[in-house]
Amino acid sequence: MIQGLWRNTHFLLAISVSLFLVVASITGTLLGIEAIMDQTKQQSISNLEKFSLKKTMDAFQDYFIEVYEFSVTEKNYVIVQGLTNDGFEAVYVHPKTGEKIAKVETENPFFNTVRNLHRSLFLKKTGRIIMGFISFLTVLLVLTGFLLFLKRIGGFSKLIRPISEKHFFRKGHLELGRWFFLPILLVSLSGVYLVTERLAIFSEDQSKRYTYKAGERYVDLNKFTLDQIKKVEYPFSSLKDDTYKIEFYNRTLTFQQGDNSLLVEEIHSIPFLIRAWAYWIHTGENNILLAILLSLTALTLLFFIVSGLSISSKTSWTLFKFSKNNLNDAKIIILYGSETGKSYHQAKKLIKSLKKRKDNIAICSLNNYRIFPEVEKFIVLTSTYGDGESPSNANLFKTLFKKHKQVNAIDYAVLGFGSKDYPKFCRFAEVVDTLFNQEKGFTELYPLFKINEQNIDQYLSWENKLLSRI
Repeated sequence: MIQGLWRNTHFLLAISVSLFLVVASITGTLLGIEAIMDQTKQQSISNLEKFSLKKTMDAFQDYFIEVYEFSVTEKNYVIVQGLTNDGFEAVYVHPKTGEKIAKVETENPFFNTVRNLHRSLFLKKTGRIIMGFISFLTVLLVLTGFLLFLKRIGGFSKLIRPISEKHFFRKGHLELGRWFFLPILLVSLSGVYLVTERLAIFSEDQSKRYTYKAGERYVDLNKFTLDQIKKVEYPFSSLKDDTYKIEFYNRTLTFQQGDNSLLVEEIHSIPFLIRAWAYWIHTGENNILLAILLSLTALTLLFFIVSGLSISSKTSWTLFKFSKNNLNDAKIIILYGSETGKSYHQAKKLIKSLKKRKDNIAICSLNNYRIFPEVEKFIVLTSTYGDGESPSNANLFKTLFKKHKQVNAIDYAVLGFGSKDYPKFCRFAEVVDTLFNQEKGFTELYPLFKINEQNIDQYLSWENKLLSRI
């Protein structure tokens, strides 16, 4: 029952977020490509931890008449704003030499448009709320999907074993779900948090502030490297008591330029620190490997949408085709349990064979089991899901079978589809056969038959023997 709830929840979540996920996946892929491109530009400095803050600031003096501020961006660009012989400039510089690399670029209008679509669907605050909610639903979608995957393979202990599945989309859905579960979960969680932070749900005004007297503590610039720095604001004048302000990822320091006396220290709040982590995870702007992984993750989400629709089209949507069945008058009823649609298609083949004999026959899923007034024979075709579980459209059958008692004597035959790669091969078919065998008024028409990997020869052999007994 719980497994069926998880499957239904997963399906409904997928339907609910699919359109938005298409937009988020395509734009996310493009933004990942942008991040990769940014990391290949000459102004991207890949080893910021090797550059001392003090030596970098000293290097600026050789090329700038005056520096107003410099910053280290999320893309690992070192940007200096100050006066040069050409006047005021905002330029990319190399931290070792202080030399100008290029003027600061304006944002690419195409990627800027993609970014706005990704973040807010061009709806500003309303769009951010929508995308935040979609990110939250995606978290639930990922968790339910992974729980179903674990159930299918038989638990964590079998997490890395090969998956026995021939259907392309279903195999891809399972394989990519196994390897991209954590990246998609982290991207979704970080997306949720970035939206909540943007909407000020968590306040950043909780930093702890400490003040000191001049000469009480000092700042040693040699102890800091550029990978720790976000921004350095220079003094407005040459007065000794005028101050520098250095913004780190976890704190901000204000100190006198004359003797480097620390005057103010602000320790950033936990939400502030989480935001930096979430932004890094969600954008991959300062790491080319992470940017590549995020692009692949976005493409994987697109594949999940396509493969999920393919899978559901073979299972969930087939239920709408049964409205023409006359279950009340049928003498023979085929009951099927199918996760991928294969058992259902075999059931349709069997119907054609039976109709050639002018038999009054109908078909329904095991979850639609009830009292059938005229039925004389049940033929069950069912697969087994994962490690011995029922398919999604048969998870209620045991309860329904105990509830509804047929009025006529019943002849029955059970056919199980499965894979011998799983230890509980055709286990659910065994469960159904046992229920029938123990039921008063039910007589075995043909013994339980199991087919490995949808083997067509085995199926034809079973069908011929079954038809000879009807």
